[in-house]
Amino acid sequence: MGEQKALDAYAQMSRTRIVDLTDTISLKAADISIAFKLGTADSIILATAKECNAEIVTSNKHLKEVEKVKFIGKQ
Repeated sequence: MGEQKALDAYAQMSRTRIVDLTDTISLKAADISIAFKLGTADSIILATAKECNAEIVTSNKHLKEVEKVKFIGKQ
């Protein structure tokens, strides 16, 4: 079971892309922070995903009700 989890994690990381925090993303993050009453980190994550047309998969309860976020409950 441990090896399979490691392989799954590697598969996810190999599809990961590093994105610069641009002025556009920063301004979107500020708007999101105000609109959803979210903290800076959560707002930057949402703004970056929106800018890159990426899906967010999370167990972060603060993002549970946000559109285009796939919420996975903790087990």
